[in-house]
Amino acid sequence: MPVVLAGLARRGGRRVTPLSLAACAGVVDLVAIAALGGAFASIVTGNLVTVGLGVGATDDHVFAPPAVAVGAYSAGVLAAQATIRLRWPGHLLAEFALLGALAAGFAATDGRPGRTTSLLLLATAALAMGVQSVVAQRMHESTTYLTGTLTGALQELVSGRRGRRGVALGQLAALTAGAAVAAALLQAVRWTPPLLALALLVVAIVARRRD
Repeated sequence: MPVVLAGLARRGGRRVTPLSLAACAGVVDLVAIAALGGAFASIVTGNLVTVGLGVGATDDHVFAPPAVAVGAYSAGVLAAQATIRLRWPGHLLAEFALLGALAAGFAATDGRPGRTTSLLLLATAALAMGVQSVVAQRMHESTTYLTGTLTGALQELVSGRRGRRGVALGQLAALTAGAAVAAALLQAVRWTPPLLALALLVVAIVARRRD
């Protein structure tokens, strides 16, 4: 894996960075929904529906994880926007620190955190994804919530326009691949998936700096 990631970084940053960030988001969201209470770290609209379910069913076990994720994601966006003048790769280094905390906490519990720890780790993951989303937006990319990306790609497919269809499909494939590899790691060595997210983030930072 390190050799593959290093090879990707050497190819230049214009496409490698957003693809690596999308794959990173796929890993983090997989960990969040599979091991941290069932909420997404970055897909806010899905979480809001689940919040509604928890409120309607008056079930705090359903309500708490998505509510925490939405709140932490929003805090990440606000913090990144408030420090928007921070030079590259400052925000991604902050994300690295957050994902490092996620990896440490996940490893310390062997990938099976209790309820309170799960919520803390979920908040950490969502905070990191909020920061990443602001970085991606500044690059005119989408690396977390990709429904609009899929919609645009399908519209271009039907209309026959090329546009950014290839780019969109690459982003979607990277997100899916990150989640798939993370799922396999979760089954094989449960505490390791956050390390993959960290590695992908390093590729994104190094590739962009080399661009």
